[in-house]
Amino acid sequence: MSNQTLDNKVYRPLPEGVSINLIPAGISARIIAYLIDFAIRAIIMIACGFALSAFGKSGEGILLLLYFISSWGYYIYFEAKYGQTYGKKKLNLRVIQDNGLPARLNQIILRNLLRPADAFPFGYALGIIVMAANKEFKRIGDWAAGTLVVYQESTIIHKAAPNTNIAITPPSFNLSTPEQQAILAFAERSHQLSPARQAELANILAKPLGVSGEEASLKLKEIANYYAGQTI
Repeated sequence: MSNQTLDNKVYRPLPEGVSINLIPAGISARIIAYLIDFAIRAIIMIACGFALSAFGKSGEGILLLLYFISSWGYYIYFEAKYGQTYGKKKLNLRVIQDNGLPARLNQIILRNLLRPADAFPFGYALGIIVMAANKEFKRIGDWAAGTLVVYQESTIIHKAAPNTNIAITPPSFNLSTPEQQAILAFAERSHQLSPARQAELANILAKPLGVSGEEASLKLKEIANYYAGQTI
């Protein structure tokens, strides 16, 4: 059982015994955020260019220094301090570690230093290809730094209290922690799903459960009750 669901959410287990539910930001959202940031930097540079044009060669030198700072410092400063640039904020995106925790300064620096690799050969072509080739839409800089860009509407999924209307049944096969959390999440969200949709999802485990359809759905809820009861 994967810790990535059909709706592209990924689960990251935390030391506190809960799981954080993350939604990776797609390519289009990342591109729009980049264009917003690019426009901001361009406006700043144009304004500075006009202001420094009267200073001749000295002004050109200062302008080159400002361009360097805006190209590298803009992303590093805002992502390290706030976890997001203005463009990412407008799209409700944030840079985090792969484990769901806030990204560290050294990770932010590394992911941004590798922007030229993502931009190769032009227009961030290589970065977009790499993002399209993985389910978490990570570019080269993200892979190297161990970071992930996600939507901010991430939620913590706690172990639920047992449902007293359903029996408690231990599983007949071993389940990893992410698999247990996925079953608990299924039980918690089952009231939002139709019986047909519940049965469809439960049928993924029809073989190990030994039943299918609505029986498989009920069996999963009984197993969820078992795991929920372990926290009492």
